[in-house]
Amino acid sequence: MTTSESALAIGSKTQLFVDDGIVSTKCGVVRTLHPARKREQPVLRADRPWEGRRVYIYGSVYYDSGAGYFRMWYNTRLGRGQQHRAPGLRSRTGDIILYATSEDGVHWDKPDLGRHEFDGTVANNILLFDKHSPTIIIDADARAEQRYRLACWSWEEEKDGYWVGFSADGLDWRGYDGNPILLDDDEILEAVTVARHPNTGEYFGFHRRWGEVRGHIRRLVAVATSRDFTTWASHDVCLSPDELDDAWCQEPGQRTEFYGMSGFVYGDQFLGFLPVFDVIRDARGEMGMPASVAADGSSGLQAPAAISESGAEIDQAPWDGPIAAQLVYSRDGHNWQRFEDRSPIIPRGEPGSFDAGCILCSADRPIVVGDEVWHYYTAVNTMHGGPMPPKRISIGLAKWRLDGFVSLDAGHFGGVVETVPLQLGGERLEVNVDAGTGSLAVEVLSGAGEPLPGFAREDCQPILSDGVRQIVRWSGDARLPIGQTLRLRFHLQNAGLYSFRNHRAGTP
Repeated sequence: MTTSESALAIGSKTQLFVDDGIVSTKCGVVRTLHPARKREQPVLRADRPWEGRRVYIYGSVYYDSGAGYFRMWYNTRLGRGQQHRAPGLRSRTGDIILYATSEDGVHWDKPDLGRHEFDGTVANNILLFDKHSPTIIIDADARAEQRYRLACWSWEEEKDGYWVGFSADGLDWRGYDGNPILLDDDEILEAVTVARHPNTGEYFGFHRRWGEVRGHIRRLVAVATSRDFTTWASHDVCLSPDELDDAWCQEPGQRTEFYGMSGFVYGDQFLGFLPVFDVIRDARGEMGMPASVAADGSSGLQAPAAISESGAEIDQAPWDGPIAAQLVYSRDGHNWQRFEDRSPIIPRGEPGSFDAGCILCSADRPIVVGDEVWHYYTAVNTMHGGPMPPKRISIGLAKWRLDGFVSLDAGHFGGVVETVPLQLGGERLEVNVDAGTGSLAVEVLSGAGEPLPGFAREDCQPILSDGVRQIVRWSGDARLPIGQTLRLRFHLQNAGLYSFRNHRAGTP
């Protein structure tokens, strides 16, 4: 017997089929990964002196409905020796957080903010010096001066670590007095994204860290959490390469690493875009990892670039290989799983394209724009270790249909998907399904699995079209009963089911 206490309360949140978390049984269906559709050209390039030769979206993008435009916080890395051009720049990495706006999300303006001097002028879009990988969290319930919350990596303090700040508008930032937090211990690295769970309010910070796996020191993904955004607890590694990741390796020193992760809440679960780095060559062998082996005594990834025979620094990373983004998922933010199909969710482009070599770290989360999901990512035209030039680093845009990362697909002979017992939050059922050449019908069952009167398969008006927000209807326009445990049974034929959601009648 299924009780209401044992049923999964889903409210009106989107339910995906990335895993079997809400699936009791399925038959005649296959789970299909849908790679992103990408724009053929970058949406943002480095074209200002203070951007150097690269721009990264290790940052955030929001649509500001009140202002009527998109807002982007992104960053660049100038490298060493640029302090004379920017009086406020102190660290040798030359990391700078920048700001841009756009009316359509494709064509971006870089406004003159007048906040920091560069080459003798403040006519630039510089927000913060010596900061990297910014995540912006907007908390509508916070005090006005703390409505915008920033978490990033900082190089400017006596010790490296997480840096958090607060702002009323996303432009003028005040740092937390206790910065930096989660200090660098030669294991934590500087790629940081942060997600806030909508149910608990808890913050999850996902960062790179070094760790030994099967005899190699590698980049891995770890998680930290906070209840108040200022006090953080570091946790163990949550994702590390397995033997399947290393199956391609042929030479000593070759290995797979995880370059970072954009972890975010989508619907009723966590998803993540994981840049998987196949290290085909390491110019330092196992060097450039902990501080003890860095050539100049510096820590971690910020060991110096390669040095030519003349002694000049070459703007070239010592680790070479391609990077593409795979899909990962979690139900609690701590325990992460690789999607069963490890082909890229954001694949590299064709040879000669702006993203042919690497899909580096990307925005902290995707955004929903109409009936699509948009995600901004860092694109590299060469492999990671390519020299600059010809290496170019820019920002691209990937798109999916709404909820369109994964579908459960049935063919001509049909398939059935049945959920676990659920507590629904409304009388209407909305599905995201491609049934343009087939059909979908939904049956509503009791918690024990018995069809409810009026909600049998033959009572359902079949859906025969492709759409992301299609209302399921039964005879007499019957509405789902609220307050009791139910199961949903989806009958598919030549159709792909992406998601469903449940809401009250009349609610958008």
